Amino acid sequence: MGIFSSRSVVDNNLEDNMEVVEAPVGSDDYANMLKEKYSDTIDEIVILSDELYDSITRRDKIMDSISKLKAEKEVIEQTIMALMKENEIAYVKDRKITWKKSVRVSIDSKRLKEEEPQIYEKYSKIISSRIFKIK
Repeated sequence: MGIFSSRSVVDNNLEDNMEVVEAPVGSDDYANMLKEKYSDTIDEIVILSDELYDSITRRDKIMDSISKLKAEKEVIEQTIMALMKENEIAYVKDRKITWKKSVRVSIDSKRLKEEEPQIYEKYSKIISSRIFKIK
């Protein structure tokens, strides 16, 4: 079995410690399962298999491509926006483009915390998550 099985959670060693799950690797369901299952942390270091190095290098290349593509996408979108000016709807051949105004109400949490700390505390929620990075 390779490092990317469609039905396995891979821990420290790629071929050992596998656990069958219902969601395919790469899906949102699988990501959510991992976030839920491993939401708590321990302050220890784990050495992963060297087999992952090529995958990490490939990920680096993908991230670089995504950055370049995102920058190109932004240029295209900003060019269209500049041509649309104040207009909300535009057409290019059979493609409809919309750039509509959106308004939302938000709470100034910094000010609320300073001026009404009891209300701030009463309605505050603590949300915990883990940040995934590769250096």
